[in-house]
Amino acid sequence: MNKKRSATILFKAITRNFLKIVIYYPKMVYMAFHQQKYTKDQMYAYCLKMITFAVDAAGLRVEAHGLDNIPEKDGLYICSNHQEKYDPLAIWYSFPRQIGVILDDKATHRPFIREVCRLIKSKKLIKHNMHSVVKAYSEITRELKEGQNYMVFPEGGYEEEEGKLGVFHAGSFKSPQRAHCTIIPVAIIDSYKIFDRGFKTSLPIQVHYLKPIMPEEYEGMATDQIAELVKTRIQAHLDIYQK
Repeated sequence: MNKKRSATILFKAITRNFLKIVIYYPKMVYMAFHQQKYTKDQMYAYCLKMITFAVDAAGLRVEAHGLDNIPEKDGLYICSNHQEKYDPLAIWYSFPRQIGVILDDKATHRPFIREVCRLIKSKKLIKHNMHSVVKAYSEITRELKEGQNYMVFPEGGYEEEEGKLGVFHAGSFKSPQRAHCTIIPVAIIDSYKIFDRGFKTSLPIQVHYLKPIMPEEYEGMATDQIAELVKTRIQAHLDIYQK
């Protein structure tokens, strides 16, 4: 999405819903910085309410496909392609259970995202600090084994040509490899072209949950091979819809 159009859409969403933002957002900030007063479920529920509001206020539509591919047992590693800044919100909006996020620390200091990352389980990767990255992946491995679900965008950004997949970084797959957990490839389709020139929603963000990759399927693979396996599955699905 063009940055100017993105800013205009954000401005319109804020002005049209200013009263609700004044009412709801301060409570979100308060909860984020007084976590000891709330349970994990309470924080997640309110944050999901705010995410739903943010999606609806921006005039977005989210279509979820393949929900029956999501296993009942938690401890899932959801790996998605990345086309636009709204992609994580679309997954939270559509995923039927609690799910955390792994993301670059740089993205966690912006208003709203900052509070989301405090209220919902998140792991921030300070990429220039190797000790921090190793510690984060170790914690993610342990938490996956304990039943925490995580989403990750292995491309690390969305700077590639519109609709094209970038490199899936092998490091993103160290934790699921060590935790022997189920990986769910996710194909996000058309989120980079959800707005037309009139700043009106023209297409839904499609979130496709693909057939899960069980631990037995990637047993013995190196992380770069797992990365390529997940990328291939997502690319094959994108090819069907982006012809």
